[in-house]
Amino acid sequence: MKNTYKLLYIVMMAVIFTSCKNDPIMFDSSKTFVAFTSSTASVVENENALDIQVMVASLPGSPAVSVNYEVRTEGIANPAVEGTDFTIVSPGAVDFPDGSGMANITIHPIDNDLFTGNKSFELVLTSNSKNYPTGAENVITVILKDNEHPLAKWIGTYNVAAVSYYSPGAYDEAWSVTTEADPDDVNKLIITGVGAPGSGPIKATINLEEMSITLAPGQILGDVYGSGNIVVYKGTDAGDDVIKEDPLIGVIENDGTIKIDLWGELITDGQYAGYLWDVFNTTWTKQ
Repeated sequence: MKNTYKLLYIVMMAVIFTSCKNDPIMFDSSKTFVAFTSSTASVVENENALDIQVMVASLPGSPAVSVNYEVRTEGIANPAVEGTDFTIVSPGAVDFPDGSGMANITIHPIDNDLFTGNKSFELVLTSNSKNYPTGAENVITVILKDNEHPLAKWIGTYNVAAVSYYSPGAYDEAWSVTTEADPDDVNKLIITGVGAPGSGPIKATINLEEMSITLAPGQILGDVYGSGNIVVYKGTDAGDDVIKEDPLIGVIENDGTIKIDLWGELITDGQYAGYLWDVFNTTWTKQ
């Protein structure tokens, strides 16, 4: 019986392999299109340049094509102004002499000494010399990030050393955490990556007079360890429980360093709901 099943399996696999081998994936001229390679892009205003990729997907040997685009700011709350906030190399069109492939629209942000918040604009593919259809990504939003933000020293990527209260050394963790400006509140940071990449987001309030950072209790990181949703609270001094009513408060330093002790993580659902994951003493070092 086992040999019969084995033989049938070999025959089926041979049929599948032969079928796949005889049906190659074909590309013809009717599938040609023009598109951006992403829907969003960003650059800090004091950086040199940002390249926006435009793609023409067509057959090799296709005729040269010129792709036209325009800048739009309609409906954007804090629009960037061309010539004031940025410039574009070869504005209005990008050429593909080989008729296909990738080409760049190069954006140069203009730095200033004022805090105006992040500004945005759109690039929109409008037409091309061969009347190719546009793909799904025919609009890209470009964000110019303001480097004069009052919290700029604490915005960026951090290596976080999280020392375990439960078992220092054995259960310590290392996180790569990103902080961003909250577009709705100039005094807040948006934090992702605690525990595992993509966790959160959670928010923290910065007090520049007291040089402190405060997190409201009960913010959700997500299922970062595979044991259920992790929620952040202030831990107890003994490191064996959390205090659900109190905010979690740490300190910030002028070099961008952040230190938050008693970082408590509680599992709130699943098989281990109600269990304490750990309490950490964390030191955040900016990259």
